[in-house]
Amino acid sequence: MAKRAHARYRLPAVRGIVLAFETFESLSLEVEAGEGEQEIALSTCEGLRDGEWVLATFTIGEESIAVAACAVDRGDGAIRLTLEGRDWNMLSDFANADGPPSMPPASLTIPVEVAAPPDTRVMVVDDDLECRNVIGRMLRGAGFEIATAASAEEAFDRLRELTCDLIVLDWNLPGMTGVDFCKRLRRERPFGHVPVLFLTALSSRADVKEAFSAGADDFLSKPFRAPELAARVLGLLRRSRPPESPTSRG
Repeated sequence: MAKRAHARYRLPAVRGIVLAFETFESLSLEVEAGEGEQEIALSTCEGLRDGEWVLATFTIGEESIAVAACAVDRGDGAIRLTLEGRDWNMLSDFANADGPPSMPPASLTIPVEVAAPPDTRVMVVDDDLECRNVIGRMLRGAGFEIATAASAEEAFDRLRELTCDLIVLDWNLPGMTGVDFCKRLRRERPFGHVPVLFLTALSSRADVKEAFSAGADDFLSKPFRAPELAARVLGLLRRSRPPESPTSRG
């Protein structure tokens, strides 16, 4: 039997860009100017392509916030970065000195490939074997170590055996649902801090609200764009793994 085309997918390289601002006020003014379209205008940024997902890190001195962003060419010769609602809100909070800092970036001003942090393990929790294989293959191609589980109960067993830095979670699981898993995870002291990215076919506003109320850190709807998945995973890791708190391996 011929292999399905998407079985050969690998997560494409994600590039990162650092946007440095002198003060919180200057960044706040840029955010205010782009509020309507949820976008930031770039004065110069060679190499970005229209529709390309990137990891955008905004810095003010030693403070920074990393978010997923999509480059858009409006046809006027300028490239803009557009952000989804939650990413925009995080950037806005950071600009107003209310958001948590991220892992500091390298000193970059042009797009460069962003690698997975060393020894980073992502757990994919999905009852669909094909989905686990496809997502796992994508993330392995980007340099992540992968663990998988077909149910929430199995995921908890795996978490007691090894250290995971991030969980990609499906909503509809047999037995305990993804939402219930997330709620219980947040109550478990040993791994309650692990960031959770919901990856699910559900996408209504009520579903998104319920996911975040349960303790999720991000939400991506199926079918998803592989570059956006990469940017979101890398952004979550930047925001959750400061360099002074190295992860020990189990």
